[in-house]
Amino acid sequence: MRISIVAVMSSLVLLLLLLSALEGYCDLLRDSVHVTSAAARPNNELWCYKCLAEVPEDKCADLRHNNSDLIHKCHNDRRMCMVKRFSYTTSTENSTTALKMWALERNCTKHCEPGCIVIGERTKLYACTSCCSTSLCNYGSGAGKAIFFKNIVTVLILLSIAL
Repeated sequence: MRISIVAVMSSLVLLLLLLSALEGYCDLLRDSVHVTSAAARPNNELWCYKCLAEVPEDKCADLRHNNSDLIHKCHNDRRMCMVKRFSYTTSTENSTTALKMWALERNCTKHCEPGCIVIGERTKLYACTSCCSTSLCNYGSGAGKAIFFKNIVTVLILLSIAL
């Protein structure tokens, strides 16, 4: 009978130790704040112009006038403003036309890679993207990168010929 009283007493001591340890653990959980990674991110306060233009005369293509109806609040992880401009030129043996806009889009975006992609020989298609991260910064034409890209290529060709 003595063994069983010692076993019961040992079990009670272990149970009391376990309960006291759990009480401290529960206080730790009660006193701390648990936040998911999405909740830890600051609120998205970014505003961008949002529109699509298919002709150069569209108010989306020319933001010099009052365009409050084109202002859009960005949500969630869309933390950049962007402008995508699609243009083209046509060439003959003697000349190349000026850059003509085909479409232009302004919007909030999650990922943005600035720059241009140029495809074609006689008819060249330009897809240029510009990115920014402050409110209403996507007011430009998105075409500056294409001109910059063409000038860099011209300079590199001239340098390679000269060397």
